[in-house]
Amino acid sequence: MGKFVQLKQSLLLFKTAAVGSAIVIMIASWFLYVQLQQTRALNDHLFQLQAQIQRLLDQEERFLIERQRDSLASIENDRFSYRESYSLLLNMLVAQQRNLEQLFKLDEEVKRFTLKYEQLASMQALLGYDKEEGVYGNFRRQAHALQDIAKQTSHPQLEILLLELRRREKDFLLRLEPSYLLMHQDLLVRTEQIITTQFPDKAQDLMSTLNQYQQGFKTYISVLQKQGLDHSQGVRAELHQLKLSIRGHFEVVSKQLFNEDLTEKQNLILTCLVIIVSISCFSLLLLFVLNTRISEHIISISRVLKNVAQHEDFSIRVNIEGEDEIAQIAHHLDSLLAFIETLLERLTAAQQRLIEEAKMASLGNMVSGFAHELNTPLGVAITSQSHLKEQVEVLKKDLESGQLQKQTLTNLISEAESALSLLENNLLRTASLIDDFKKVSVQQEYDEVQEFNLKALVNGVLDCYQHELSKPDYHVEVEIPELLMLKSYPNVFVQLMTYSVGNCIQHAKREGRVLNIVISALIVNNYIHLYVKDDGKGIDKELLPIIFEPFITTQRNKGGIGLGLSIIYNLVTQKLNGEVKIQSPAHGGACLHIILANTPFQLEEN
Repeated sequence: MGKFVQLKQSLLLFKTAAVGSAIVIMIASWFLYVQLQQTRALNDHLFQLQAQIQRLLDQEERFLIERQRDSLASIENDRFSYRESYSLLLNMLVAQQRNLEQLFKLDEEVKRFTLKYEQLASMQALLGYDKEEGVYGNFRRQAHALQDIAKQTSHPQLEILLLELRRREKDFLLRLEPSYLLMHQDLLVRTEQIITTQFPDKAQDLMSTLNQYQQGFKTYISVLQKQGLDHSQGVRAELHQLKLSIRGHFEVVSKQLFNEDLTEKQNLILTCLVIIVSISCFSLLLLFVLNTRISEHIISISRVLKNVAQHEDFSIRVNIEGEDEIAQIAHHLDSLLAFIETLLERLTAAQQRLIEEAKMASLGNMVSGFAHELNTPLGVAITSQSHLKEQVEVLKKDLESGQLQKQTLTNLISEAESALSLLENNLLRTASLIDDFKKVSVQQEYDEVQEFNLKALVNGVLDCYQHELSKPDYHVEVEIPELLMLKSYPNVFVQLMTYSVGNCIQHAKREGRVLNIVISALIVNNYIHLYVKDDGKGIDKELLPIIFEPFITTQRNKGGIGLGLSIIYNLVTQKLNGEVKIQSPAHGGACLHIILANTPFQLEEN
């Protein structure tokens, strides 16, 4: 009992270790799932923060293009959305006790960007949001006043110079290129010269208006340059640098958070792996101990079972000594093998008895049927012979007594001819019956293997039945490929078709209805499928299981002897190494299906 208990305890320890490993794996999986959810939430918050920062940065570009007050309202909304996303991310990182230094730097950069953006917006407000406001509206009004005075002078050259001056002004404001500013300055000098030389009486008013225009334009240019003519100047340059800094800090924050998250997960996975490996090593050690203790017995049992399965020898025994669980299984297996051995001996004896009984029953049925078929023609032949013998005795007596008369002799000859004719017919019937019975066995010689056209052979058989099939009560179709050539025994196929068509004519015809017979052949997967179908009476359900046995017929009173399908079965299965089936639906008709897997054929397409 000591071994019995120890084996149980070892198995219990192994199960405990396995369950422990499963629990650790489940807990680790749960922690990993939680970490993955946190990672997903972190990714979502980072993505939202990045999107809000990008929208905030894009507002500067849109403001410089549109220069509208609406952009100020939009940036306030974007700033609020940014603060909301930032707060959500900050709260999450605080809860996870993460390092927030880089995130605070990122927020400081964003705050500096918003302040610079407000400075840019205040400069734009000084310049004016439309053509009537600010510095731009002021020097524009002075330019219009200057143009009005020039029209009053009716001096074409002055008017042209002022138009050129305004055009260079607009070119510069549109393209912000310094070359247009130089052209504008040159035009101002030329305008001053014309005013002082051509209009001395109006020079004071014109110069005052021109100076005011020039001062307003210079102020506009000065503010515009403080804003920055491009991304490399003024406030715009500072905003551009802040953009780059914000994007860089965001990349740093993202990498830092992802690295911290990855490190945390790696530590968790490493811890779980250490625990799982430790438990697994302990389990493997237990398994090794158990395997050392029981593997020999298991191998012995497996070897015995393998030998029993391979050699079907149930006399083999395991013969394991001991009282543990494996030894108990071996003892039970030995008992089972002994029981199976005894049972097989009984089954073998019973099977032999059943086979002998089946053979005797089959032979008895065959002999009984054959004797029944021979009884009628032989009985008639014996009766005819007896009658003929009696007539010969009468003739002998009359001849010996000298009382033989011509009429008596004539009558005796007539009766003898009738008796001999009847005797001949019944003896021929007996010989034909014996010949058909011999055909049930295929142990007979057939012609040599030849190549022949199947459709031509079938048509030749149908020609033999032309007398019956030419009647309007029959309709025959042959659906066989014209060029289907078989290499087999043609006489075997002649007999198959003869008995098949003969069965249709003899058994399938219904009174008052046309009998349709279809003979077809198909090639499927290199197998020849031969069908003989009719739509006649069909076959009784009770006869289908025994239809191929000898002397099974429903036309015994009309000359049927029941050997046709039996001969077909033996020819197909034994001579042609094929398979034969027969089907008869409930609504009538029958189909003889012959499958030939070993018959060479050749089918050429036209």
